[in-house]
Amino acid sequence: MDRRTLLIGASALAGSGVAAPAVLSQDRYPSRPIKLVIPFPPGGPTDMLGRRYGEKLSAVLGQPVVIDNKAGAGGILGADLVAKSRPDGYTLLLGSSSTQVTGPLLMPNPPYHPVKDFTLFIIGFVPMVISCNPGLPASTLPEFVALLRANPDRYRYASSGMGSIGHLGSELFKLKAGRLVSLHVPYKGNNPAVQAALSGEVDWLFDTVGTTYGHYKAGKLRYLAVCAEKRSAAVPELPTTVECGLPDVLVSTVNPVALPAGAPPDVVSTIAEATRRIMADETLQADLRALSIEPIADADPVKSAAYFSAERERWAPIIKASGAKME
Repeated sequence: MDRRTLLIGASALAGSGVAAPAVLSQDRYPSRPIKLVIPFPPGGPTDMLGRRYGEKLSAVLGQPVVIDNKAGAGGILGADLVAKSRPDGYTLLLGSSSTQVTGPLLMPNPPYHPVKDFTLFIIGFVPMVISCNPGLPASTLPEFVALLRANPDRYRYASSGMGSIGHLGSELFKLKAGRLVSLHVPYKGNNPAVQAALSGEVDWLFDTVGTTYGHYKAGKLRYLAVCAEKRSAAVPELPTTVECGLPDVLVSTVNPVALPAGAPPDVVSTIAEATRRIMADETLQADLRALSIEPIADADPVKSAAYFSAERERWAPIIKASGAKME
């Protein structure tokens, strides 16, 4: 399928704002509070997107939306809770590529199917950037590729852990750039990985603009490329991997709102329409882009399921080759 059409073209849709709450009868969905499970700790991009979405959803549907940060196992714990909940529309998930793509692929026996067990609506994505310590003799991505190729095993890269999107994205880059050799050094979280790159303990890493932008502006990290088909609104001067000759190095965290599979059609349509209205709000779109989150405004379960199915096929061989596992 056309990744750019799904992830980039849809974000161009805009609306005049979020409408006032509809008047709902007690026997019409929703008639009580909705729980939105965010399967990560507070403060990250998924949490920031989820809280903004939840606030707008409450305004549109006229019911409280209660945020529940259910972190654990790279998002699997919270996603599994939602997958096994009653499909009545009162328990939703704010998922990510970790919960719908890479996490289950890292497990020998995942507790849920990331596509079949949900109805999915993609609402945003956060592209990764390739960055390096500014002391390296490479100012562009082609120069960096040439540097790694000429010095196999000399340069090391950081990630937030084995099987993280930073780890897998780096492995994809190494493969597509000509089977480069560079040692992986996993850390326990994004902040230690970034600090390692700042200090020179490692030489490069994949991470989000939101996590690293301050260091980039301060000159403590050198951005090389954004791993997307379109330049980031947050860093418009930064070329894409496509522009740099690596069109297959597309790496991002994609966020869906998800209901458990089997929800009644009227519930699905209510969430779909509310989500479209929310994500078409121009003020919200500007707010999210300032956080380096690209909004997606055409909440469509068919396209969303097709996207995640295609992503699973794309990442499965990379994960197998990396040897990463989650028990």
